[in-house]
Amino acid sequence: MSDPFNADRYLPTIDAILSVADLEQITVKRIRNALQELFGVNLLPHKKEINEVILTQYYDLISKREESEKSEKERRDEIERQDAIMAARLSRSEISGPIVRSRKTRDRPVKEVKKRKVSSDRENVFMREMILSPDLEAIVGAPKLPRPHVVKQLWAYIKSHDMQDPKDKRFIICDDKFQKLFKKKSVGAFEMNKLLSKHLIKPDEVDGVAWTMTPAPVKSEPGSVDSVIHSDPSESSEE
Repeated sequence: MSDPFNADRYLPTIDAILSVADLEQITVKRIRNALQELFGVNLLPHKKEINEVILTQYYDLISKREESEKSEKERRDEIERQDAIMAARLSRSEISGPIVRSRKTRDRPVKEVKKRKVSSDRENVFMREMILSPDLEAIVGAPKLPRPHVVKQLWAYIKSHDMQDPKDKRFIICDDKFQKLFKKKSVGAFEMNKLLSKHLIKPDEVDGVAWTMTPAPVKSEPGSVDSVIHSDPSESSEE
């Protein structure tokens, strides 16, 4: 009697393949075939289960890369902002000579400053609560959410409304709400994460931002990620 199929045993290998792959070109079929060759097994009897695991890891990696890029950009922006503040202070300074501490200050013992403890939630930029656009709020049902929660809610909505293309589940067939949000009839998973940034804003940047509900254009865009995902003709018959 053979052991029951366990797709989780392939997770490390799937993650390794995805980490070095072009996410706009890689397909579920290619990853599945690679697993078969590496492990010397036939996964076709379990194609549905292994495909779900591959897609889950694919979406998770896309979300992590998007957040990492955003975090790095925020870090660089903050450094530039601090540099600008320092430059402005120096340019306004009326001190023409070197700064020398007075004897009284120099002889005074330095008081140790206790570092204020910051909660882990405040330190975690990934879990920062964002303000959502009305079009996005209409889908997830909340005016404020951290980005990972938004992505999770979007995928829950996609699955509950059966919006994944049966020929390639990385491809989303947009309903009316998604067309208002992304202004497309269909959207790829990688592209969706990029477009999502336009509908999220940090609370401290909300002044001066006026969200407006937008109509739902249905124009397709040739040359977008949509066409890239369908670039493998054999994939449509295998997935």
